[in-house]
Amino acid sequence: MKRFVAILAPTPERSPIAPAIRGALSRTEGLSVMIDRDDMLVAGSDGHIRQLGDDIGIIIGPIFATGKSDPVTLPSDFAPGGEPVELDRFSQDHWGNFVTILRDGAAGFHVLRSAFGRLPCFHAMQDDQLICASDTSLLTLAGWTSRRIDWSGVLRRLALKDIPSPSTCLAGVQELRGGSRLHLTAKGLSVAQTWNPWDRAGRRHWIDDRDEAPRMVRRAVSTATRASIMGADRALLMLSGGIDSSVLAAALGTHGCPFACFNLASLGTVGDERRYAQMVASHMGASIMESQWDVGMVDITRSHAINHPNPIARSFMQGTSRLLGEAVETSGADLTIDGGGGDNVFFSLRSIAPVTDAFLRGGSLSEGWSTTLSIAAMADVSAFTVLGRAAARAFRRSPAYRWRPMTQYLSPEVMDDEALVPRHPWLEPPCGGETGTAAHIALITAAQGWAEGNDIRSPVRHVTPLASQPVVEACLRIPSWWWFRHGQNRIVARDAFRDRLPAPVVNRRTKGTPDSYIAEIFTANRPVIRAMLLDGHLRRAGLLDIPLLERALDSEGPVQGTHYHRIMHLADVEAWIAGQV
Repeated sequence: MKRFVAILAPTPERSPIAPAIRGALSRTEGLSVMIDRDDMLVAGSDGHIRQLGDDIGIIIGPIFATGKSDPVTLPSDFAPGGEPVELDRFSQDHWGNFVTILRDGAAGFHVLRSAFGRLPCFHAMQDDQLICASDTSLLTLAGWTSRRIDWSGVLRRLALKDIPSPSTCLAGVQELRGGSRLHLTAKGLSVAQTWNPWDRAGRRHWIDDRDEAPRMVRRAVSTATRASIMGADRALLMLSGGIDSSVLAAALGTHGCPFACFNLASLGTVGDERRYAQMVASHMGASIMESQWDVGMVDITRSHAINHPNPIARSFMQGTSRLLGEAVETSGADLTIDGGGGDNVFFSLRSIAPVTDAFLRGGSLSEGWSTTLSIAAMADVSAFTVLGRAAARAFRRSPAYRWRPMTQYLSPEVMDDEALVPRHPWLEPPCGGETGTAAHIALITAAQGWAEGNDIRSPVRHVTPLASQPVVEACLRIPSWWWFRHGQNRIVARDAFRDRLPAPVVNRRTKGTPDSYIAEIFTANRPVIRAMLLDGHLRRAGLLDIPLLERALDSEGPVQGTHYHRIMHLADVEAWIAGQV
């Protein structure tokens, strides 16, 4: 992962950048100082860094023109205007994994982050200076001194971990989310959006040709994949055998980059998709390496997100990262790639929301009835049940998707806390917005969190092309009910690559999960988890329902239900907190 740190001082005469910090950054291995001025100091790792003019600003990370997969070569004197509308247009006309820092034409600065960009941008005020960095260790190196836990942020993470937030779990540290612009002046700091999915979604933007939909998705996936693998000599695809990773295998096969496949399996049929992965690899003429998760690879007490201001790491991913590292070494790959976020972007949802859209916007009763039958088959309920719920949804005052916070094992004392209220600008549909589109955008909101901060630790560059701006924008132009047919979801993505994948894979109705592996970890570590949670930081902060948690952890015998998922999440957050204090 590319790293960077920037110190912006709009009043250097009052709050100068300390010489000791300048020296520390210049001596840090892997960093090069790119800009060194009285009011701006920027350092970053090599590659994909463009300094703009002599004193204009800098672009960190790869940048592409909208709809294109070749990197943009900007002239050295290039600079978007300092007006917000021009900066917003710049963000909308480009995509990639970049952070841009620009002077505003006065004594202030603009910081922009690309939508769905994997390059993080955390920021904190220290005196009158703003420190921006890709991780908290660089924030500290640049002079940030506070490392207190923000318990409101922790509560929000426990209840709404899939909704990205600019607030973090460390006091004073914020995250500039993708598709946002920060403006710093001597008077203060403000943040505004530069990219919103509702500007590209809904009936004003829908295409009207069903045959064009899969072609459009195929082009977008191809664009994102080609841009992602650029510069790689050999890729390693994390291939589960599901629709999303298989789509990536088909896209990779068209771009001339040699690639191998890597499949992970757990005990039990639900976590073993090797048959499908082998089918795809064979069809694409690619080799495949197979590994099996091992409980012994996981230390439940350790979080590998210590340098992240949020507890994003899941303990079971320690095994994934270790096995992925071994596969990279064996294959000689210099790039790893996964299909994360594809479910969300390709609208994998069992909901009546698209049924409502189909009846209200589909133009014929047959559109609505066909979608009804598909949703009923997927949810294993009657068509009349779906119709009744869709009718009720149609008369609801707001089309907004109702995101329910996860409150299991949380203390009754925190149930009315503001941190449990789902908030994200993308979850607020405009007047007249469609119910199905609102549900699709809610899933894309969760995909934003994965794209901009997932817990895959690869020893080489890692990319996630499906959760990218080109693919998201293409998928938003497709009416919500078109994604469902004959009891299947993600149908447009299936059709887009139907001619390049084995039929049993394209027509899959099941989905593998690592559930059995997570249950093994829970069972093997139950006494440790009990000690962590019943005598840990979350308990002392008053966030847990201790009696309920005790009953769950004291039960004996095989794991029942899915409550262990929730308890594992609590343990992962506890491990992160322990690494911070």
